[in-house]
Amino acid sequence: MNLKKNAVKYRIVLSSLFFAATLLAFSGFAAIFCVIFKFQAVPLLMRCGGAATAGAVLMSLLLVTVTLLFGRFYCSLLCPFGILQDIFIFALHRKSTPQNNRFLLRYLIAGIVLGLFAGGSNAGFLLLAPYSNSGRIFASFSLGGLIVLLLMFALTVWKKRFFCTSLCPVGTVLGAISAHSVLRLQISDECIQCGKCAKTCPAGCIDIEQKHIDNERCIRCMTCLKECPKECISFKATKPEKLSVSGRRQFLISAGAILAGTAAGLAFAKSGISLVRRKLQILPPGAGNARKFSKKCTACMLCVANCPEDIIVPSPGGTAIIELDLSRGSCNYNCNRCGTICPTGAISPLALVLKRRVKIAEANFDPRNCIVFQDGKKCGKCGEACPTGAISLRKNGTPRPIKKNLCIGCGACQKVCPAQLKAMTVSPIEKQIILQPQGEEEK
Repeated sequence: MNLKKNAVKYRIVLSSLFFAATLLAFSGFAAIFCVIFKFQAVPLLMRCGGAATAGAVLMSLLLVTVTLLFGRFYCSLLCPFGILQDIFIFALHRKSTPQNNRFLLRYLIAGIVLGLFAGGSNAGFLLLAPYSNSGRIFASFSLGGLIVLLLMFALTVWKKRFFCTSLCPVGTVLGAISAHSVLRLQISDECIQCGKCAKTCPAGCIDIEQKHIDNERCIRCMTCLKECPKECISFKATKPEKLSVSGRRQFLISAGAILAGTAAGLAFAKSGISLVRRKLQILPPGAGNARKFSKKCTACMLCVANCPEDIIVPSPGGTAIIELDLSRGSCNYNCNRCGTICPTGAISPLALVLKRRVKIAEANFDPRNCIVFQDGKKCGKCGEACPTGAISLRKNGTPRPIKKNLCIGCGACQKVCPAQLKAMTVSPIEKQIILQPQGEEEK
């Protein structure tokens, strides 16, 4: 079996399996697959940027080590946004042409995104994180997801993997590491310059005249190994080369671009300018508050797709990107799925016993809308539905004053209230708090 010729087949099989798991995770019917997203680059960075866990640090080091040894395999095997572009490329059957090395553009963009992140803003990742953009396509059938899909398709038609080689901040960082990888793809002197490798390279990083592969932009799709009729392309261990005059110039320009971009990103983050309107929202339990949540949420929509009650929705305009819409139902007292699957830590993972004590909102009772007072009908549904005992009933079925020290704002009372104009409603609070143990939990 020719390993070189079959390398692309192995890569396609592995990326297909990962892509299938991605679709299952975003379908909302296979939450078990959501764990794969905790190994995505941006979620790893988000988790390491806060209260870093040993697992997040180790996975980040593993990603860097693999890239330093073998190059940007992440971009062809584990990035759902990249794999989706490969699917379009395969369907289009268009030939490739060598692309300009837009190093100034990509390092400037990466600098801005990292500067924003260092300044406490994730606006750059909201726009350009490949994993999050995948989520907006797969998880939410919204205008935003459609726009991302159409833009990505247009870029793919124009220059194939242009996003990955010129715009993606993750690709830029991994590319900078890959340029100095131990094993690099090289073209031997036996090359007959037929050009087949360059015509199929989706990154446009092969200069057939110079017999050179730009390993910084190479996404390790392995197509060139398959297409080369003389098997002149292979991985070789290469010692670091001394930079030429043009290489030193490119390095200095790239360094200047990333520094300038970082300074601009920091300045924007510190300016306090917000890309979204300020609006108090009800957030999933474990989000803490809008400020903390908006720093880590990259709008991947994984929680939206996997909420069993279908109450986590994209926010139409607020500080945070998603929110709880308790007019659609209630936050299940026995569910903590959103926290366990969130890959960035924007929704902290909470044990179920702790999640049940997180106050996410506050219930309010308006006796003017209660059907007991309106029509004299017996009710009491709100008290029966309350999982924490915050609502107790009088003999006539009307609720006594709500015990604020027990109410977690789950919305169960609002959900079952039969009045046309709800007598029980929930309102957002500034900051989530953990209520003191009561009843059985106190024991």
